Amino acid sequence: MSSDVGSLTRQTASTDELMTGPLAVAYAPSKPFLNAVTVQYAKELRGTNILINAACPGFVATDLNGFRGVRTPEQGAAIAIRLATLPDDGPTGGFFEDAGVVPW
Repeated sequence: MSSDVGSLTRQTASTDELMTGPLAVAYAPSKPFLNAVTVQYAKELRGTNILINAACPGFVATDLNGFRGVRTPEQGAAIAIRLATLPDDGPTGGFFEDAGVVPW
């Protein structure tokens, strides 16, 4: 699971904290790193029936944010379920949210 803060495009183009998250020395930089690892694994496994993608669940109410999120855990899980059930010829090496592709 990635996050909006994993999108360097969104980090540089938005001032909306729902998109960029608060200033966080560990959490925010970990997500672009995770996205880079996602791409590396997708490249390594290309040509197999294993698809590797990053998913953004949105601002989900969790312990991490003091339950301030605007989405339920069920809503946040929808993208993970969608990606986990892709057909063998589905996309790989991408970054997705409910609305579609998230820019890197």
